[in-house]
Amino acid sequence: MIKTDKKIVVESIKTFLQCQRKLEHTFSQTDISAQTGITQSQLSNYESGKMLPSLSAIIALADMFDVSVDYLVGRCENKNSHKTRKEVVKYRKS
Repeated sequence: MIKTDKKIVVESIKTFLQCQRKLEHTFSQTDISAQTGITQSQLSNYESGKMLPSLSAIIALADMFDVSVDYLVGRCENKNSHKTRKEVVKYRKS
């Protein structure tokens, strides 16, 4: 069985959010909340390391920042590792 230390996951998500939100993308917590459906209160708890996000929140954050879940939780250094590519289908009117 693979064991993942909860403290490492919490610290990885905390560091990722702080870096991405403030340095890379300059998103506010309001921006992230609007895009992901995660409340600002929850985001604050994730960013301060007080709370571990749910799986659905982790997936939403990974999708928003276009990284893999493994990268977000600190399981790898390649942000595209195990990433599923979303295909956008555009329909045309006949």
